[in-house]
Amino acid sequence: MSVKPKPAVAARGASAVQSRVRACARQSLMVMLINIPTISFGLAMGWVSLISGESVDGGTEGASDNGDVQAVAAAAVTFTSSLVGVPLSARLIAAGRKTAVISTSAMFVVCWSLKLCGGKWPVVVARACAGLGGAAAWTFAPLLAREMCPERVSGAAVSALVLANNLGVLLMYIAAYLRVPHETVLWSCLLLSLAHGVLYIFMPESPQYLASQGHTEKAREALAWLRGVDRDAPELKAELTNFPTEGKPVSPFRHIKNLFSDAGRRRAFTLSCIMVVGQETCGVLALMQFAERVFVLARGHGDAVAPSDPSGVLSEPARHAVWLGCAQLVASALALYLVERVGRKLLMIWGGMVTGVSLALAAVAVQVAAGGPWAAAALGSAVFADSAGLQPAPYAMLADMFDYEYRGCAVLLISALASLGNAVEVVLFPLVAVQAGLPVALTLSATLTLSLTVYAMWRVPETRGRTTAEIYDKLLKRRDVYPSVVSFRQSVITKL
Repeated sequence: MSVKPKPAVAARGASAVQSRVRACARQSLMVMLINIPTISFGLAMGWVSLISGESVDGGTEGASDNGDVQAVAAAAVTFTSSLVGVPLSARLIAAGRKTAVISTSAMFVVCWSLKLCGGKWPVVVARACAGLGGAAAWTFAPLLAREMCPERVSGAAVSALVLANNLGVLLMYIAAYLRVPHETVLWSCLLLSLAHGVLYIFMPESPQYLASQGHTEKAREALAWLRGVDRDAPELKAELTNFPTEGKPVSPFRHIKNLFSDAGRRRAFTLSCIMVVGQETCGVLALMQFAERVFVLARGHGDAVAPSDPSGVLSEPARHAVWLGCAQLVASALALYLVERVGRKLLMIWGGMVTGVSLALAAVAVQVAAGGPWAAAALGSAVFADSAGLQPAPYAMLADMFDYEYRGCAVLLISALASLGNAVEVVLFPLVAVQAGLPVALTLSATLTLSLTVYAMWRVPETRGRTTAEIYDKLLKRRDVYPSVVSFRQSVITKL
């Protein structure tokens, strides 16, 4: 004999399922939209890396007689301008998250428009615009993902930043391999940024930002839309309790001083900075930035960068670059699951270990076997491990380590240092590869990666599922403070 559920209970159950489905769809949409500028930056990075396309005067930027120099200069201009983009991003954040995202897409609209115009100086300015937009994209995306998504999926939402960037890189690799006309590529990139800027106008503002500006009711409405429930739903009460409250405006210098005034925040900033900047400068970024050139060097054809390729010398490196981009994208998608399932620390350790060993094996393959499939397999393994663990986990950890009040400041400062590290890396890696040989450059990258892994193993705590108070107690080896903080927070929520 079966007992039928009461109609009211069944209705509540169906309503809860519908709310979860709406919340999942809306939050997925928001994560996708806030990362469209990151895709654009990936497209800009992939554009610089190409050598199998056309010349600057009639196509891809790296294929003229001095294509290697042009590609290094393009990468350096892009990441150097990112340093300027970081303080500009701070100003945009103060004006609102929504305004910041739309302004970032506008920067890429200018970038692709200038590339369509052609000519030396418009292209240089376009690279600078790409750097400004990239700095903003890598700053806003993790902040907004953390603010708009619930705690249980915040790590995956932040890690989508890496997936979006790698998708843009792969799309440009495929366009080069298929020899898509450069104007078609540029128009497609331009239309993507234009469509995103228009569509994002209709998206809600960050609930936490609205709360910090004193717009409590608007914050409740935005949060209710994101969670797929009515604005008066009781489940919103606990989340709204933890939202920031309106405060007096604080100058940037004062904000930085407040960030470093607490020992826990100082330690968290130091660890996050080492992991994020170290990961960005370990060599994999330069490997992807100059993907086709790396495979050309591995085959002993370092000078084969002519715009035409009648002998087919570049077809295999171009194909290897596409496979490298595919491995990177698949690993980035896998990281969305692993970063929440495995945790930040363990993912960094295993990702760094496999990446470092694979880079070392690639150096051996290039030296002993003159590149070929063995070097391609080792480099693919390094890129896969980096994208699955070492690249996304530090950003998820960075978002975990700071409350709303200090998260933006910490991300901006670390992004500036990461941009500086990127600029040095994209100049140093090809310089070492040309002067000392590709095996030496890969060995140096392997050494840096393994050193970073050892540091993470001994110094970095796990941050998944922990409050900032718990993380700081762990960093400072305090064991009797955070239970009282948690119990106090629970008592406040109960009373409400």
